[in-house]
Amino acid sequence: MKDLPPHILKPEVHWRRAHGYLAMEMYEDAKRELRALPKEEPWGKRSKVFFLSIDQELENWEGAQKIARGLRYEFSEEVDWWIADAYATRRHESITEARSILLEGLALHFDDGLIRFNLACYACVLNNPGECLDFLKEAVRRDEKFKLMALEDEDLADVREALVQLGWGKAFA
Repeated sequence: MKDLPPHILKPEVHWRRAHGYLAMEMYEDAKRELRALPKEEPWGKRSKVFFLSIDQELENWEGAQKIARGLRYEFSEEVDWWIADAYATRRHESITEARSILLEGLALHFDDGLIRFNLACYACVLNNPGECLDFLKEAVRRDEKFKLMALEDEDLADVREALVQLGWGKAFA
Protein backbone atom coordinates (compact mmCIF):
# COMPACT_ATOMS: atom_id res chain seq x y z
CA MET A 1 0.00 0.00 0.00
CA LYS A 2 1.43 3.38 -1.05
CA ASP A 3 0.23 5.18 2.08
CA LEU A 4 2.34 2.97 4.35
CA PRO A 5 6.01 1.97 4.42
CA PRO A 6 6.79 -1.37 2.75
CA HIS A 7 7.39 -3.04 6.15
CA ILE A 8 5.66 -2.36 9.44
CA LEU A 9 8.24 -2.24 12.20
CA LYS A 10 8.29 -1.25 15.86
CA PRO A 11 6.57 2.11 16.47
CA GLU A 12 9.83 3.60 17.75
CA VAL A 13 11.49 2.87 14.40
CA HIS A 14 8.76 4.60 12.41
CA TRP A 15 8.87 7.51 14.86
CA ARG A 16 12.63 7.97 14.40
CA ARG A 17 12.31 7.65 10.65
CA ALA A 18 9.55 10.28 10.59
CA HIS A 19 11.81 12.67 12.49
CA GLY A 20 14.66 11.99 10.10
CA TYR A 21 12.48 12.62 7.06
CA LEU A 22 11.17 15.83 8.63
CA ALA A 23 14.73 17.05 9.24
CA MET A 24 15.44 16.49 5.54
CA GLU A 25 12.16 18.20 4.58
CA MET A 26 10.86 14.97 3.06
CA TYR A 27 7.34 15.57 4.28
CA GLU A 28 5.48 12.85 2.38
CA ASP A 29 7.96 10.23 3.58
CA ALA A 30 7.56 11.49 7.15
CA LYS A 31 3.77 11.23 6.84
CA ARG A 32 4.03 7.69 5.47
CA GLU A 33 6.06 6.66 8.53
CA LEU A 34 3.54 8.33 10.84
CA ARG A 35 0.66 6.44 9.24
CA ALA A 36 2.42 3.20 10.24
CA LEU A 37 2.14 4.08 13.94
CA PRO A 38 -0.54 2.38 16.04
CA LYS A 39 -3.66 4.44 16.72
CA GLU A 40 -3.50 3.57 20.42
CA GLU A 41 -1.85 5.87 22.93
CA PRO A 42 0.72 7.17 23.22
CA TRP A 43 1.27 6.88 19.46
CA GLY A 44 -2.12 8.18 18.38
CA LYS A 45 -1.73 11.60 19.95
CA ARG A 46 1.97 11.84 19.10
CA SER A 47 1.31 11.20 15.42
CA LYS A 48 -1.50 13.79 15.32
CA VAL A 49 0.82 16.40 16.86
CA PHE A 50 3.53 15.47 14.35
CA PHE A 51 1.09 15.73 11.42
CA LEU A 52 0.07 19.15 12.78
CA SER A 53 3.67 20.35 12.85
CA ILE A 54 4.18 19.20 9.26
CA ASP A 55 1.05 21.03 8.06
CA GLN A 56 2.13 24.16 9.94
CA GLU A 57 5.58 24.02 8.38
CA LEU A 58 4.04 23.58 4.93
CA GLU A 59 1.54 26.37 5.68
CA ASN A 60 -1.29 23.96 4.91
CA TRP A 61 -3.68 25.87 7.14
CA GLU A 62 -6.75 23.87 6.21
CA GLY A 63 -5.06 20.62 7.21
CA ALA A 64 -3.53 22.19 10.31
CA GLN A 65 -6.90 23.53 11.36
CA LYS A 66 -8.54 20.13 11.01
CA ILE A 67 -5.88 18.39 13.10
CA ALA A 68 -5.64 21.16 15.71
CA ARG A 69 -9.41 21.27 16.09
CA GLY A 70 -9.50 17.51 16.63
CA LEU A 71 -6.78 17.81 19.27
CA ARG A 72 -8.65 20.71 20.90
CA TYR A 73 -11.85 18.68 21.13
CA GLU A 74 -10.08 15.58 22.38
CA PHE A 75 -7.69 17.32 24.79
CA SER A 76 -9.51 20.54 25.69
CA GLU A 77 -7.64 20.71 28.99
CA GLU A 78 -4.43 21.48 27.06
CA VAL A 79 -4.01 25.13 26.08
CA ASP A 80 -1.70 24.33 23.16
CA TRP A 81 -4.51 22.99 21.02
CA TRP A 82 -6.68 26.07 21.52
CA ILE A 83 -3.76 28.22 20.37
CA ALA A 84 -2.95 25.93 17.42
CA ASP A 85 -6.58 25.83 16.28
CA ALA A 86 -6.87 29.62 16.47
CA TYR A 87 -3.56 30.09 14.64
CA ALA A 88 -4.62 27.84 11.75
CA THR A 89 -8.16 29.23 11.71
CA ARG A 90 -6.83 32.79 11.44
CA ARG A 91 -4.90 31.81 8.35
CA HIS A 92 -7.48 29.49 6.80
CA GLU A 93 -10.74 31.29 7.62
CA SER A 94 -10.60 34.59 9.47
CA ILE A 95 -9.19 36.38 12.46
CA THR A 96 -12.74 36.82 13.78
CA GLU A 97 -13.25 33.04 13.85
CA ALA A 98 -9.85 32.60 15.48
CA ARG A 99 -10.79 35.16 18.14
CA SER A 100 -13.98 33.23 18.92
CA ILE A 101 -11.94 30.07 19.52
CA LEU A 102 -9.62 31.86 21.92
CA LEU A 103 -12.46 33.53 23.81
CA GLU A 104 -14.01 30.10 24.31
CA GLY A 105 -10.61 28.78 25.40
CA LEU A 106 -10.17 31.67 27.83
CA ALA A 107 -13.31 30.60 29.67
CA LEU A 108 -11.71 27.18 30.22
CA HIS A 109 -8.13 28.42 30.76
CA PHE A 110 -8.78 31.71 32.55
CA ASP A 111 -5.28 32.11 33.94
CA ASP A 112 -3.43 31.46 30.71
CA GLY A 113 -1.27 34.35 29.53
CA LEU A 114 -0.65 33.08 25.99
CA ILE A 115 -4.35 33.01 25.15
CA ARG A 116 -4.60 36.59 26.41
CA PHE A 117 -1.52 37.60 24.41
CA ASN A 118 -3.01 36.18 21.22
CA LEU A 119 -6.33 37.87 21.94
CA ALA A 120 -4.39 41.13 22.30
CA CYS A 121 -2.83 40.57 18.88
CA TYR A 122 -6.22 39.88 17.33
CA ALA A 123 -7.74 42.95 19.00
CA CYS A 124 -4.97 45.14 17.62
CA VAL A 125 -5.36 43.76 14.08
CA LEU A 126 -9.13 44.28 14.40
CA ASN A 127 -8.47 47.93 15.37
CA ASN A 128 -9.49 47.66 19.03
CA PRO A 129 -6.44 49.19 20.78
CA GLY A 130 -8.12 49.53 24.17
CA GLU A 131 -9.07 45.86 24.26
CA CYS A 132 -5.61 45.00 22.98
CA LEU A 133 -3.89 46.85 25.83
CA ASP A 134 -6.24 45.31 28.40
CA PHE A 135 -5.40 41.79 27.20
CA LEU A 136 -1.68 42.60 27.09
CA LYS A 137 -1.66 43.94 30.64
CA GLU A 138 -3.45 40.82 31.85
CA ALA A 139 -1.00 38.59 29.97
CA VAL A 140 1.95 40.42 31.53
CA ARG A 141 0.39 40.07 35.00
CA ARG A 142 0.66 36.34 34.43
CA ASP A 143 4.16 36.37 32.93
CA GLU A 144 6.61 39.22 32.32
CA LYS A 145 7.92 37.56 29.14
CA PHE A 146 4.92 38.97 27.28
CA LYS A 147 6.38 42.49 27.55
CA LEU A 148 9.25 41.64 25.22
CA MET A 149 7.02 39.56 22.99
CA ALA A 150 4.62 42.50 22.67
CA LEU A 151 7.43 44.82 21.63
CA GLU A 152 8.51 42.41 18.88
CA ASP A 153 5.18 41.10 17.54
CA GLU A 154 4.22 42.66 14.21
CA ASP A 155 0.51 42.34 15.02
CA LEU A 156 1.03 44.86 17.83
CA ALA A 157 2.79 47.56 15.82
CA ASP A 158 -0.15 49.96 16.20
CA VAL A 159 0.14 49.94 20.01
CA ARG A 160 3.92 49.82 20.26
CA GLU A 161 4.24 53.49 21.25
CA ALA A 162 1.65 53.00 24.01
CA LEU A 163 3.68 50.05 25.28
CA VAL A 164 6.84 52.13 25.35
CA GLN A 165 4.94 54.80 27.30
CA LEU A 166 3.98 52.10 29.79
CA GLY A 167 7.72 51.55 30.26
CA TRP A 168 7.80 48.17 28.54
CA GLY A 169 10.88 48.92 26.46
CA LYS A 170 12.54 51.20 23.99
CA ALA A 171 10.92 52.32 20.75
CA PHE A 172 12.14 50.53 17.66
CA ALA A 173 13.88 52.57 15.01
